[in-house]
Amino acid sequence: MRSPVLARAALLLLALPLAACALQRDVASAPPSGTVGGTAPAVAGTTLDDARLAVDFRGSRTVLVFWASWCGPCRHEQPWLTRMALDLAPRGVRFIGVDFLDHDKASAKAFEEEFKVPYWSLYDDPGKIAAAYEVDAPPEIVLIDGRGIIVGRIPGETSADRVGRLIQAKLL
Repeated sequence: MRSPVLARAALLLLALPLAACALQRDVASAPPSGTVGGTAPAVAGTTLDDARLAVDFRGSRTVLVFWASWCGPCRHEQPWLTRMALDLAPRGVRFIGVDFLDHDKASAKAFEEEFKVPYWSLYDDPGKIAAAYEVDAPPEIVLIDGRGIIVGRIPGETSADRVGRLIQAKLL
């Protein structure tokens, strides 16, 4: 004869994995968040050249580069990011910068000029875009596929090789 307590425990053990599956988000209907597998939050604002820019991710493969002019790792990465952006543009991969935590727009513009950054950068002084993508500090790279889904991210300083391999695997 089975104990009612053991029978309930057995049912609970069987039900937990099924409940966990039911709690997972359906990516197609998930609200935008900064997590991998989630829909990329909308990106709009003013560029460092004071132009309005609204980014539509659907139909485009995009690399978002979160940076700041005072960030040492950002300065270290920018030369190869510039080359990579130029090399991948003909293959349909676009780069967009998000300058945040930079309270001096002139310093940010000087950074772009110094490194000859070939892509637009939004000036996100209040950090709203960074917060939507759950980016706490620069640098960080976020990859978004043509469906508008975040397919990869690399927080902190990284290498051209690592970013190139991730782009190859997720965007090309």
